Amino acid sequence: MEAYAHLKTAEQLKEEGNGEFRAGRHAQAVAKYRAALKKKSLAAPLRATLLCNVAVCLVRLERWEEAVDAASDCLKGDDVAAKTRAKALLFRSRALRGSPHRRDGGAAAAVKDLEAALALDPAQAALRRELSLIHISEPTRRYAISYAVFCL
Repeated sequence: MEAYAHLKTAEQLKEEGNGEFRAGRHAQAVAKYRAALKKKSLAAPLRATLLCNVAVCLVRLERWEEAVDAASDCLKGDDVAAKTRAKALLFRSRALRGSPHRRDGGAAAAVKDLEAALALDPAQAALRRELSLIHISEPTRRYAISYAVFCL
C-alpha cells in the first residue's frame, strides 16, 4: 500500500482499485478496495460495492474461502442495490464451486445463489448460462471421481 493512502477518500481508492483490476493486478486491487473499506463513515452502497469488488478479485486469484466471506459480507446489508446483490451472488457461487473444502455442499449452495441472482435480474443471460454449466458439470465431476476411484 502506498504511503499516502490514508489521505485519499474511499471513492479515490475504489477508482484506483478499478484501474488495478482492469490492468489484471487483482492482488493490488484487493489492497486498494480493503484500504477504502477501512475509511470511516462509508455509505452502505459504496461499502457493498467495495466488498463485491473484493469478492470478484479473490475469485480471480482463486482464494475461494476469502471470496465466499467477502461476497457474504456484501449480501448482509439490506440496502444493497439489486445489480450489486446479483453480482455478489454470482461470484459467491463461483467461489463455492471452486473451493475444495466445499465440494459436497458447494454445488447446491451455488445453484441456490444463482437462482436468487436470476430472480433479481432475469434478463442476465450470463446467469442462465452459469446455471446450466453447473447442472452439466456436477454429474460429470461425480462420474470422473467415481471413475478415478474405480481405476485405482
